[in-house]
Amino acid sequence: MTFALSAYPLSGRFREQLEVDEVVILPELRRLPPGQLAARLRQLRGTCVIALEDPASETLLPILEVVASLTAARRIEVAHADRPREATSRRRGIVHGAQLTAASVAAQAELRRAEKETASLLEAPPQHTTPSLERVLYLNANLWFGVTTGGSVAHVAGVVNALAERAGAVELATAPAPVGIDARVAVLRLRPPKRYALPVEANLYRFGRSVPAQLHDIVRPSLVYQRHSVGSYSGALLARRHRVPLVLEYNGSEVWVARHWGRRLRYEGLALAAEEASLRHAHLVVTVSEALADELAERGVDEQRIAWHPNGVDAGAFDPARFSDEERAALRDRYGLARHATVATFVGTFGQWHGVDVFARAIRESADWARRENLRFLLVGDGLTMPTVREELAGLDDIATIAGLVPQAAAPLHLAASDILVSPHVPNADGSPFFGSPTKLFEYMAAGKPIVASDLDQIGDVLRDDLAVLVRPGDPDDLVRGLRELVGDPARRAHLAERARRRVLEQYTWEHHVDAILARL
Repeated sequence: MTFALSAYPLSGRFREQLEVDEVVILPELRRLPPGQLAARLRQLRGTCVIALEDPASETLLPILEVVASLTAARRIEVAHADRPREATSRRRGIVHGAQLTAASVAAQAELRRAEKETASLLEAPPQHTTPSLERVLYLNANLWFGVTTGGSVAHVAGVVNALAERAGAVELATAPAPVGIDARVAVLRLRPPKRYALPVEANLYRFGRSVPAQLHDIVRPSLVYQRHSVGSYSGALLARRHRVPLVLEYNGSEVWVARHWGRRLRYEGLALAAEEASLRHAHLVVTVSEALADELAERGVDEQRIAWHPNGVDAGAFDPARFSDEERAALRDRYGLARHATVATFVGTFGQWHGVDVFARAIRESADWARRENLRFLLVGDGLTMPTVREELAGLDDIATIAGLVPQAAAPLHLAASDILVSPHVPNADGSPFFGSPTKLFEYMAAGKPIVASDLDQIGDVLRDDLAVLVRPGDPDDLVRGLRELVGDPARRAHLAERARRRVLEQYTWEHHVDAILARL
């Protein structure tokens, strides 16, 4: 047996290159109780391949080597995307374990400093400054290792590029690799910690505290725009240092997300303090749904400081006219999809609220009908619900294809080669309002394809005007009903596709999104 050990989901292409039987990612291991974790590590035998697809994730190698040394693997190798594999050993894992311990001790001091800084920001009065677009600093202080696709990546590129069309100059300060960023934008790469510490969450504060120092010598911006992330308040520090306004992009409470879609944060109180400090010092708080705007108002943010507009899309990138019949056919051939079949596709994150597991159940329930109708299913992406999806689709290889992650730039062709696009999002499990504004929704619309989507808050609001077939969220039977409504009716598919693309061009490009922000600013 050969298994890969990674800090994040791998692209389909890199996974094939590794030739492994299984991919184990750290977030899945972290979710296990100690006893189950120990048992899981003992199950991992044979050859362990530590997979580093993203060059920036080199900083995670010590942690991965420590974990690899705890498995029952007989051989441990390191695989990079751009060079041959190299052998490593448990001895090196032990050395890295000692370094990890030293970094973890140092991290505790950084956490105490972060507590003092957030307390100081919560006491300091907000600055009153005048907005200007002469020079915008966009700050993405997330530690996104391996995240090169998905809605968050599209959102960063969309907003940055739209700002570049309207501002005198735009600089993007980012730790993650920039994807899809216009050449007019100057990119400032932020350095993550050289050695990671435990708990993993402590690294967010170690890195966050380093950001102002890393940007000490930049030309003074006239505006700081920060994408909010766990524990990050560096945007507030930078804006106060330069005495300029802060625009905070708030896509939901990271504390809430951790509680309901992952593991509760180890330093939850500090993360909440960082959120409150950033909200307190923001000249404007930008968000993507009315539900989030209401939440911000309940948290005490003055409504005059809140701007909300749904997410958007680069409509040119998803224009179906970009692709020839030959390109569409070649993509189908790659996945073994018959050219004359009807293909229903999901492209996106396999996450808690994206509902791809519901789509997988719908596929299983409709398998016999799908075979009779020559309907095939394509699922593109990866994430924490992938094991559930694979289990649901076991034995259905003749009708369902899991493509895995594909490069961001390849997503438009996958949509163009499809006939029906599926957006099966589910409600929040705790009963709170669905606050999302899925970028895939607007990409689907721009692709000029008919959509079957959950009738869920903003999704339903956007699509209700005869732009899609809406189904009950979380109901695989109703999702099948929506597919049945379109599979046998090409004329209705064409009608919905044309209306959806026209609407996205009228209301939901990234330019519309940024113009709404600037109008309020």
